Amino acid sequence: MTNDYFYPMPDFLRLIRLPNLLIMAFTQYMVRWFLLFPMIDLKRSDLGYSLLSVQMTEQDFFLLVLSTMMIGAAGYIINDYFDVRIDEVNRPATNVVGKTIRRRVAMVAHMALNIIGVGIGLWLSWKYGMLRAGAILYITVPALLWFYSTNLKRQFLIGNLVIAFLSALVPLVVVLFEIPAIYRAFPDLVRGGYLVLTDVLNITLGIAAFAFVVSLLREIIKDTEDYEGDLAYGCKTLPIVLGIAPAKYVMTGLIFIVIGVLGWLQFLQLQAEDWLSFSWFMLLLQLPFVYLAFRIFTATRKSDWRFSSLLLKLIMIAGISYLFVYEHEIRQLIES
Repeated sequence: MTNDYFYPMPDFLRLIRLPNLLIMAFTQYMVRWFLLFPMIDLKRSDLGYSLLSVQMTEQDFFLLVLSTMMIGAAGYIINDYFDVRIDEVNRPATNVVGKTIRRRVAMVAHMALNIIGVGIGLWLSWKYGMLRAGAILYITVPALLWFYSTNLKRQFLIGNLVIAFLSALVPLVVVLFEIPAIYRAFPDLVRGGYLVLTDVLNITLGIAAFAFVVSLLREIIKDTEDYEGDLAYGCKTLPIVLGIAPAKYVMTGLIFIVIGVLGWLQFLQLQAEDWLSFSWFMLLLQLPFVYLAFRIFTATRKSDWRFSSLLLKLIMIAGISYLFVYEHEIRQLIES
């Protein structure tokens, strides 16, 4: 192997956005271990169905998470591959494609990760009797990531919505592979009026909605940070089409919608005297969102937008981590 093809690992990890991939894995494991497992235990305790359980082994679930990470990594690579010229303007210090990593090698890495990730996903779909749904999922997601990188990200809001949608799919994949099998194994629970694990689905949909909004906000923030390069190469992102000042109003508007929804949930927590959940929402979600709105509204430099993007990532982690609290409360119900 020549020096031309030997790349320092930090550059490759930067290319595939390792921290973002770890957040994907963290999200899926949190849904499995701290939402699905305790809820199944609760339903098993309430209804007396001792055989009620998940269908995926830990090894297969690890492969599912690995598949998600590989497809995500492939998406990041192809995005940087097609954004070389724009990134020379927006972030010349961190762009590695065409510098320490050749474009040809980046494309090969993209294809290899996609093939392995999609192959694992399709194999798991076949193994667990949902090949049709799995084929739709594992063909659509890489295709969307490709078209996002080549065209959609340069269009008004469409690219932002695509990435937000794909982010929302990350937690939903877990219940997609688990809940249908549980319903097939215990159809009498559905016929009998017990919508078993409906709570899991509803909470996962809530997590997905949270991920959607946070990702949408981050994409608009990044578009604002990348305003100069995007403008130079003819992109029609929201800050370019509307202007930076109106984009700030859009972002702060989305934030206050989220604050309102969280406030409604906190009202329900107060009624249930759930002080732990109320405190978590207030300290780790509500107050950071308020501060984020302030930072966005007063932002004037690239560093301001970079900080806002990082803060949103931390808020996302805090939101997912609430499942630690949820699992603790479910275990208390079971023990009582």
